[in-house]
Amino acid sequence: MSKGRERKGNGLRRSLVVARKEFLHILRDPQTLAIVILMPVVMMFLYGYALNADIKDAKVAVEMPVPSAAGRALIARLDASSFFSAPGTVAVSNDPLEVFRDGGAVALIRLPPHLDADLRRPGGASLQILVDGSDPSTGNQVRSASEAAVRKILFDHIGMSPPEILDARSTVLYNPEQRSALFFVPGLMAVILLMISALLTSIAIVREKETGTLGQLLITPLRPREIIAGKLLPYVVLACLDGLLILAVGFLAFGVRIAGSAGLLAGASLIYVFTALSIGLLISTLAKRQHHAMLMALGATMMPTIILSGFIFPVSGMPFGLQVVSHIIPASYYLQIVRGIILKGVGLRELWQPLLALTVEGLILFGISIRKFKVKL
Repeated sequence: MSKGRERKGNGLRRSLVVARKEFLHILRDPQTLAIVILMPVVMMFLYGYALNADIKDAKVAVEMPVPSAAGRALIARLDASSFFSAPGTVAVSNDPLEVFRDGGAVALIRLPPHLDADLRRPGGASLQILVDGSDPSTGNQVRSASEAAVRKILFDHIGMSPPEILDARSTVLYNPEQRSALFFVPGLMAVILLMISALLTSIAIVREKETGTLGQLLITPLRPREIIAGKLLPYVVLACLDGLLILAVGFLAFGVRIAGSAGLLAGASLIYVFTALSIGLLISTLAKRQHHAMLMALGATMMPTIILSGFIFPVSGMPFGLQVVSHIIPASYYLQIVRGIILKGVGLRELWQPLLALTVEGLILFGISIRKFKVKL
């Protein structure tokens, strides 16, 4: 028993020696430090601000054949809102599409000639709203918002409300302001942690193979598993620091708060980092050069995570074949976990299925990676 404990202790010490060597190399390598520190911050601001589906100052044109008090009130109220910009009226034309071709408007509101009188008649007024649907996301938001805004403004103007059949009131939960950043920023943890963990791990090990130092390690008393543990440990620490950095930037720049358990989020993130490091280890057994490893890591992590995991596009709207592929991508499960904890505040009872799937996938990838890595050694 004492000899077994001694061997385990010696193995741990040897792994820590390898880890210390890798830490020193990272600290002396400005390229690696830039990837670890600058890339998460740059990606947070780039995606947080660029991937913004919120509509502001959408240009709306108003066609008013005859000047009316209700029309002027409509233009004034639309222009005063943060959602719309209504610079004034446009000339009446037989081809209303000219407004979209020439003026850059996203919507055209065509008022009837006798709007004031029609509003006070039993049948009410009839108007037309044309929306530019070349961008479906923007078009849907503008259509629903413009219809609701026009009804409210005109009924407020005449001092009456439409007949109510049902008292229906809607409330938006978890993200009442409908800010895109609250949806995208938690998802960025999945993209950044996977990409950096897999990228740095694969490059670090391939670099050792390329320079011949990995072969030199093998003639030392170090065992293959001790080399692997020592090489991976620094990147576990760096990935954890990146996770904290992402949460800090998300809170300070975008106001993203953790609604659920921080401990559960940390545990799930460690499992996710373990899976990402396994992918990097697997890539290191296939690549012979650092630039090959970099291309393989980016191709295997970044594009599938962004497109197929549900980070931007919902998985439910994809074809069946792509939905099957999405269940292979680790980020698909981690996105459910991180968004559930940060936005909804849910716990282990609701998230045990994606957490279990992520753990199983991580163990499978790690087992394959270790086996192939030992064969290569």
